[in-house]
Amino acid sequence: MKTYIINSNCIYNEGKYELRTASNSQVIKMTAMRAKCLSFIIENAHLEIIERQKITTALWGSRSHYVNDANLTQILYLIRRDLKALGINDLFITIPRQGLKVNSDIAIIATDSETKGRKKQIVRQTIAALTTVFSVTLGSLMYLHIH
Repeated sequence: MKTYIINSNCIYNEGKYELRTASNSQVIKMTAMRAKCLSFIIENAHLEIIERQKITTALWGSRSHYVNDANLTQILYLIRRDLKALGINDLFITIPRQGLKVNSDIAIIATDSETKGRKKQIVRQTIAALTTVFSVTLGSLMYLHIH
């Protein structure tokens, strides 16, 4: 799962379904459907227009033909509301009867949260190993000093 930094002040973690400020002062939990929709929009931000039908198909798959257009409209509204609460206005703009356009003025940077987690694990293991070596060495020196 990826983590995205939006406009340098908002972090979207698609694995945790959450948006938060960079300072962690505010966290918004999203439903799986909203998170899936936001991920699809971000992944397709390079397109001139992200067609509504493509979003609907990405969210509901083969059932997309039976989904009311209002369902997608509601999800998009809720995503906008969540982003606005964190200071991100107009991440995407509706193009009537066509789809969405991602605002190119808002920077979106993808980071790999799994890589970060692995790096933290390696650092912890290294610190633990060095602590053990230091403790054994210190104990040996104290023993030699006493005897």
